[in-house]
Amino acid sequence: METFEEIQSIISANLNVPTASIRPDSKASDFSEWDSLHHLVLVMDIEQKFAFNFSLTEIAELDSVEKIVKAIQKRVKT
Repeated sequence: METFEEIQSIISANLNVPTASIRPDSKASDFSEWDSLHHLVLVMDIEQKFAFNFSLTEIAELDSVEKIVKAIQKRVKT
């Protein structure tokens, strides 16, 4: 499974939205469900899935699917 598809699946499960509504260019603001609590849960699920931790600065900057995918790809060779 590609990184985007894995992130798409995690976001879909956490926000209870269809995977088809999550695109690479989707931003947190595109989803009313994506509040600060969901953001932290998403980050924790992503960290667990990929076995690494984001810094606090990175967590604050992960406000789009594209940024999340790029941050993961920076650490994990896909």
